[in-house]
Amino acid sequence: MRTLIIVARDSMLSDLEGLLTSNGVTAYTILSNVMGKGVTGRVYGTFLNPDINTIIFAVLPPEQADRAVNALKALHTGRKEASHDDKPVPLKVFSFPCEEHV
Repeated sequence: MRTLIIVARDSMLSDLEGLLTSNGVTAYTILSNVMGKGVTGRVYGTFLNPDINTIIFAVLPPEQADRAVNALKALHTGRKEASHDDKPVPLKVFSFPCEEHV
């Protein structure tokens, strides 16, 4: 099994859920209202800086994880090409092996 961690702007959540569903991912956990700092800058979730992040965790068989990662890479590339500037896309995807114990 592999764990995917997807960190993205909350505004991308419906696109991400649609992408996961279309790639056969039917079980995942969403953490909302996530704040932090990364390559796209500080995310505060305040009136003056309203951006907020979401994290999606999914534990998948390796083949399904690969399909999802490839689809997420395509989404990232599409967003990058559509932006017409050098600003980073607020989407990061991480994966690592995992075992289910209970």
